[in-house]
Amino acid sequence: MRNVLYWLTAAAAVIWLAGTASASDSPAELPYPEVTVYEAAKIITMEPGFPEARFVATADGIILGLANELDALDAWTRGRSVTVNRDFAKQILMPGFVEPHIHPMQTIMMLPIPFISPESWELPGKSYPAVRGKADYETRLREELAKSQAELFITWGHHKLFHEDIDRAELDRIAPDRAVVIWQRSFHEIIANSAAMELLGLGSKAEFEKEIIKPGVDPSHADYERGILSETALFNGVDKLRPYLFSPEKIQQGLADMRQMMLENGVTTSADLAFGGFGGPEMESKLFKSLYDQPTTPSRILAIPVATLIKDDPNVWLKDIKAKYESDKFFFSNRVKLFADGAFFAQYMQMNPPGYSDGHEGKWLTEPEEQEKLTRRFWDAGWNLHTHVNGDKGLDVVLDISEKLPVRAGQKLIMEHLGYSTEAQNRRIAQMGIYVSAQPNYIRILGDAYARTGLGPDRAAQMNRLGSLERKGVPLGLHSDFNMAPIDPLYLAWVASNRITLDGNLKAPEEKLSLDKALRAITIEAAQVIGMDAKVGSLATGKKADFTVLGQDPYAVGAANLRDIKVYGVIFEGEWFPAH
Repeated sequence: MRNVLYWLTAAAAVIWLAGTASASDSPAELPYPEVTVYEAAKIITMEPGFPEARFVATADGIILGLANELDALDAWTRGRSVTVNRDFAKQILMPGFVEPHIHPMQTIMMLPIPFISPESWELPGKSYPAVRGKADYETRLREELAKSQAELFITWGHHKLFHEDIDRAELDRIAPDRAVVIWQRSFHEIIANSAAMELLGLGSKAEFEKEIIKPGVDPSHADYERGILSETALFNGVDKLRPYLFSPEKIQQGLADMRQMMLENGVTTSADLAFGGFGGPEMESKLFKSLYDQPTTPSRILAIPVATLIKDDPNVWLKDIKAKYESDKFFFSNRVKLFADGAFFAQYMQMNPPGYSDGHEGKWLTEPEEQEKLTRRFWDAGWNLHTHVNGDKGLDVVLDISEKLPVRAGQKLIMEHLGYSTEAQNRRIAQMGIYVSAQPNYIRILGDAYARTGLGPDRAAQMNRLGSLERKGVPLGLHSDFNMAPIDPLYLAWVASNRITLDGNLKAPEEKLSLDKALRAITIEAAQVIGMDAKVGSLATGKKADFTVLGQDPYAVGAANLRDIKVYGVIFEGEWFPAH
């Protein structure tokens, strides 16, 4: 009997253990139960180890895997609910384009107003032809004035090398009974007539001087008699213009147009390189969240604040604003924007000898001593520094300051714009491990004009010395700095890889970017310069499922045809958004 009980007990134990093992060995629930696989004629990944594919599996906004045959994705499709989307089987997929330097507040301000500039513009719902010469500029200005009933008429795009000088007296002659403000092509200068100055509370010299005698404003950047506010004095002018730029109707129109412009040109990730500079962090955060946190907005944005806005401990500021406003599509990191010298489109950049051919001087947005203080403050706090710098004299100052900084793992220096640099400076940039976010449109718009006035033929031809940076292995992004150029990455890549001016002249062909580098500069390397290359900029397992849908393969059509490639829309985090 005792043996019987022993064997019964043993058998029960075996049965119990078997049941336990069976339960623990049962298959786990598969992750990502619903998968969408997109097929394309070609998927360009911008990943050197797996450069192209035909199928990509996505779920929950990320990439699960890529393959050249559908069956090869079996690891991610087996046992799951799978949708195979063949809508793009004849199109090309690339990583969603990355725009590493825009100003949404500036974009919102500018899109609703008429453009009168040396080059033509195609904007959402609007076309503006190019205008050259003083007489044609005046004609267009009168035409646009006649269309507008605005109390204060504002237009953008004047450049004296294309349209000749204009000042308060000229505007009084053209529009004696209308308040008119002209925004110079650089965005760094405004010109107002007498009626506008009166309307803005700047009508008397005493009122005008009260506005420019303030901390941080260089009085030489304003001219009462000529009705001009530029550079450090400009933000006082913007404050005065705010009620006319930021009406509820204009804000909504600007937001809608910006969303559409990004979509039409394939941009899924961008960075605001002057966050807080126009309306303050609180106002701008609320406004941007009203756009980016909507499911109908197929893009995200990194907010990079202006250095002078952060008065106390930068890391406390960052922690607080993240807690208050950050979301998946509107977010912050330890990156800050600094300003060195003045605008390239206005020839306010600081140039080394021989300087400018007409003898005028460049301008500092931040004096070198203050620049060093700001640089050290944020570097010591562990931040990455994005510095606006345009001329070679300005670059010398920034590089000299940068060389004094202790090297710290994980911290980067990024030169923004880099309009004119020498070969020696490019060597320093490479040796110091600095990144560059370049504005290539300088050579396109200004290559001929600056050869005649200001820089001379050799320096003008070598603006945007980007081929040099490529040869030295410098990580490089291309940006629009809208509205210095359109928010159109393929156009920027075309400019950088062709270097053809408005008049059709080829400038310094040795400074062209290669086709591959130009495409990397609007995808993976653009993501590098804003510290987001682990998530976006290329197509790889685990990264965001962001794709730009193109009508042609950029590698097949070549650099000469980049700007003509059709963008059908974007797939943002796995969801399709058509451009039209």
